[in-house]
Amino acid sequence: MRRNAALAAIAAGATAAAAGTAYALHRRATDAAGTEEALAAAGRALPADLIHRFVPVSDGGRIHVVERGSGPPIVLVHGVTLGVAVWARQLRHLAGSHRVLAVGQRGHGQSSAGSEGYSFERMGRDLLEVLRVTGVRDAVLVGHSMGGMVVQELALRRPRELAEHVGGLVLVATSSGPLAPGPLGPAAARVLAAGGRRGLRRSERRGRSALSQRDLAAWAIRWNFGSHPRDADLELVRSMVTSMSPEAMVGLLGPLLSFDVHREIGSIALPTRVVVGSRDLLTPPRASRAIAEQIPGATLTVLAGCGHMVMLERADELEHLMADLSVEVTGSRGRR
Repeated sequence: MRRNAALAAIAAGATAAAAGTAYALHRRATDAAGTEEALAAAGRALPADLIHRFVPVSDGGRIHVVERGSGPPIVLVHGVTLGVAVWARQLRHLAGSHRVLAVGQRGHGQSSAGSEGYSFERMGRDLLEVLRVTGVRDAVLVGHSMGGMVVQELALRRPRELAEHVGGLVLVATSSGPLAPGPLGPAAARVLAAGGRRGLRRSERRGRSALSQRDLAAWAIRWNFGSHPRDADLELVRSMVTSMSPEAMVGLLGPLLSFDVHREIGSIALPTRVVVGSRDLLTPPRASRAIAEQIPGATLTVLAGCGHMVMLERADELEHLMADLSVEVTGSRGRR
């Protein structure tokens, strides 16, 4: 049982080092101020002039949204254990020409879950409710890792409602299938999820995360990056996981390990760009290639040497791709 719990925590948390939660908890009381200063000096801190919104959603939850800039909208959705701060560079660089919104998913940062828990269908509805409240039209919707899974779920379950607000999708380092290794199958994924839940609940009672060894947690953070990670980017990821509770991770284990829409994504009709790093170990290029081959008209960009954290490792290329799709979307609107 202990081995199952560890496997589940690693498989589900690797998106942005869920395993790193313990590492962050060990240090957060002693170096929070130093972390903020270091991130600001490296340009990784959130801009001070952000607009903060707290959007109440239909099951009683609350979604934190940050916004900056004006122009055609770009909406950014992060992965598991991350938060709006992972988009700090995009909020700085794109806001001169776009209205940029970063959405905090429930259970992360200042966003809280309501009575319906953590299914990707529910998280997709959170996103749709945010799009309605913020009034965006013809947006480029960007989903990273788990965020990309939520975006796919929303695009499949509520395509007409989504199309009222969104004109194109960017799926970054994500998958149309579960994060558990394919050969394990659904039954094994359920076993891993159950074991992981027990381990995480036990960790929460003890005031720590599922993996409490600092060296292992630091390795898990590094594992998400490609060839040459910057110290500031590693520190940014480390700083974000302090706000991810074991309770939220418990709720997300099942969806992460059982998600599978690969037979359905061919029905997505929005213009789609798929982006992945060649050294992404969690959602490797073959997962992105499968998405691009299924969605009509989708294009695939593979970034050499890049790992899972594309928005940090290769920000310029990703931002150009978002901006180009935004031009395509707004141009298409003008021709209608």
